[in-house]
Amino acid sequence: MKALRLVLLGEIHSAVVTTVDFDEADGLRLDPELLDAAGFVEHEKVEVYDLSTGSRLSCQVRRGKSGEVGLCGAAALLIKPGERITVASFGWMKEKAALKHQPRVLRVDDDNHLIPAKKSKAG
Repeated sequence: MKALRLVLLGEIHSAVVTTVDFDEADGLRLDPELLDAAGFVEHEKVEVYDLSTGSRLSCQVRRGKSGEVGLCGAAALLIKPGERITVASFGWMKEKAALKHQPRVLRVDDDNHLIPAKKSKAG
């Protein structure tokens, strides 16, 4: 029997929370550019790691406004505006595919704009 592996598909590292909304359904609203660049699918389950406090939570991700990294519902009780978070999604892959897989790992600046990836030196 071939093993399936749960691997990182995409990650946005060190995003700054811009808004919280206690009255909206649970979830994370993300800038559309970040959502697409990380390969996240709207309503996909993501993990959110607070780099300020170490708290962790799971929620759905939704398309937000430009520049937005907003937590809604119960998630808004755990993380405050101005705190930095990492957002990650995981998926199952056959072991052979998992061994070759390269996740999309993105970094953002203080305004949640993508920082271009450094090119690796070949050779």
